[in-house]
Amino acid sequence: MGNYFISIGGGNEIGASCYFLQCEGRNFLLDAGIRYVKRQRYPSFSELVRLPTFDNLNDFNGIFLSHAHYDHNGALPLLATKLTENKEIICSQYTKYFTEVQLDILKKHKGIENYSIYEDVMVDKVINMLSVYPVEKRIEKKEYSFTFYKAGHIPGAVMTYLEVDEKKILYTGDFSDKDYPLVPKYKLPSLSDLDLLIINSTSVFKKNDNWDQTWGNKSDGLNRILKEIVLHNQLNVNISHVSMGLELLILLDEELKKSSFSRLGISLYIDEPVHNMLSIIKRVENKSFENIHLMGKNFTPNSDTRCIYITLRNKPELGKIKQVTFNYSLHESYEGIKDLILKLNPKKTLIVHYSEQENGEEYLMKDLEKKGYYNCEYVKNEELYEF
Repeated sequence: MGNYFISIGGGNEIGASCYFLQCEGRNFLLDAGIRYVKRQRYPSFSELVRLPTFDNLNDFNGIFLSHAHYDHNGALPLLATKLTENKEIICSQYTKYFTEVQLDILKKHKGIENYSIYEDVMVDKVINMLSVYPVEKRIEKKEYSFTFYKAGHIPGAVMTYLEVDEKKILYTGDFSDKDYPLVPKYKLPSLSDLDLLIINSTSVFKKNDNWDQTWGNKSDGLNRILKEIVLHNQLNVNISHVSMGLELLILLDEELKKSSFSRLGISLYIDEPVHNMLSIIKRVENKSFENIHLMGKNFTPNSDTRCIYITLRNKPELGKIKQVTFNYSLHESYEGIKDLILKLNPKKTLIVHYSEQENGEEYLMKDLEKKGYYNCEYVKNEELYEF
């Protein structure tokens, strides 16, 4: 009996992550995300039913959600409409909470530009399918076992360790290998005799990237925001998705507590979608954020104070305020990718979630081969890989 992997989105691209795994006759789906463009927004679910070893979408033995970002969870409502049998979507507690907020934003009646894509009933069906399981505890199902491990990246992000008969598989999802204000780095025990590693590799062509370069020297870095607020007194940071707003918000809140900025008296304001995400952290971790405020319905900017506004929606009342766009997310570094592969030494590694449009040179294969590891492939969408 053959064991197969196919990416129907999120292989040689960053977006629409959705991976099918067939192992020892069992079928698994890992994530179901969307692309951040209107054209070809969804994974190619139709590719799965063309596989000779897969009858229909109701044949999944397990559907796993690694974390709550749209490129990993945004296509779940579409997937749910294609299922005629009740299935559970397995995730962590934080991921369930965040996904509920994020998918609610995608409801058509919300009227948020570029986000109104689903009918209420489609989203509500997914919410009822989300099933929470603990982290770092082996869960035994009828036909397989799995364990979640903390992946860093965002709260609730997990690596999924699957045991199917004698086969052992690890799907990393997005992960971070450094400690950040929002989350510590990934936490993974020693896993021996791993048959397959599916590793997200956003930074695989960014060998020389690091925290200082990203936030210190690049034009889109954190320092740019802090310099702009000093120059303009008020700043509207427009974000492309709500999770990014949360991540940026926590980072800014930590930075503004430092002595070099605390004396400036900068306040942070957020719109309702970002506030709903922050409320989850407040509730789960019993934290308070005294310098972060909600822009309510009758909100009016105060030009006499230094403020940073983080918004998903276009706010007419902020129209005269200096606006910047910002792309920010915590991902694994090049060294983190390489070190994890060498640490686990799997029989086969499949690299996913990377962009072929990057101009960086390919170093990973060469660096791995110098260490004696040769069993690594870059995945391309809709191509079948055997392991």
